[in-house]
Amino acid sequence: MDGVVVTGGVTGVVLCNRQEDVWTYRIKIKLHAKNAGTEPVIISGADGMTDFYKIATNLDELHAKSYAHIGWVTSGPGDPKSVPAIPVKPFRLVAPNDAVDINVEVPATVIGELKPGATYIQIVAENWPDYSDAYTEKIKAAWKSHGILWAHSLHPKPIAFPMPAQLKCVRCT
Repeated sequence: MDGVVVTGGVTGVVLCNRQEDVWTYRIKIKLHAKNAGTEPVIISGADGMTDFYKIATNLDELHAKSYAHIGWVTSGPGDPKSVPAIPVKPFRLVAPNDAVDINVEVPATVIGELKPGATYIQIVAENWPDYSDAYTEKIKAAWKSHGILWAHSLHPKPIAFPMPAQLKCVRCT
């Protein structure tokens, strides 16, 4: 999308809870939003919140599954009172061929245990502040001389990872 390629890797998996055949895991992912274009891009580097996920032991099974919906945060502080003249946190100016890392956690609930071995996860996440479309257009115009504002959800391709044989059991909140 717009010259930005989002890839990622799983950095950790823990077991949060098990009740009969329902297993809840917390999967930590580090996404990499790479500017594959020829102009600087402004990308939010804030931690992401997962909206949807699906998980499977092979790509065919993953593609056949529907996404599980986690939920959306629908309220927040809203638009700032003023528009900064330059990109400010959580936004970062990303030069061509550079990337910004974005941390995402997935609270995955599955029927049955995820067995050790090859596993695939695919997510849709958000890491944008709760800005209105009108405010987003204002910052896009104000920052145009610095780069192109990338205002999209995070849609990485399927991420392969080895499900560990031994998982740490922790209390997840």
